[in-house]
Amino acid sequence: MMKQTRNIIPDKWKWNGIVTIGGILMGAGLSDCLFALNELDLNQIARGLTIASAGLTILVVMDNSKTQKEAEHIQKDTQLRLEQVEKKLTAIEQSQHMTESQLREIKELLLKANS
Repeated sequence: MMKQTRNIIPDKWKWNGIVTIGGILMGAGLSDCLFALNELDLNQIARGLTIASAGLTILVVMDNSKTQKEAEHIQKDTQLRLEQVEKKLTAIEQSQHMTESQLREIKELLLKANS
């Protein structure tokens, strides 16, 4: 069983906050690069690209994490469905064995009755 922890900040707010930070970093980095192009300051361009790539990394990691959670949810749903199918197949198999057993009994009774 998974342990339920009490969160002060809801997950939706955490996700939105982190995505916002990533977007701000990307915007700040790109604007830093644009300002640096006017002055041809290579250090400022490098700093801007570093900041923008940090923001992009955050956004990519968040997207991957969200995709992974969705995939895990789909996998759990599929597992539950497979378990239900397995139970139904087991019930069908048991029913088939019972029917075969009853058929054998009927044949034996018919053979005894004809003898």
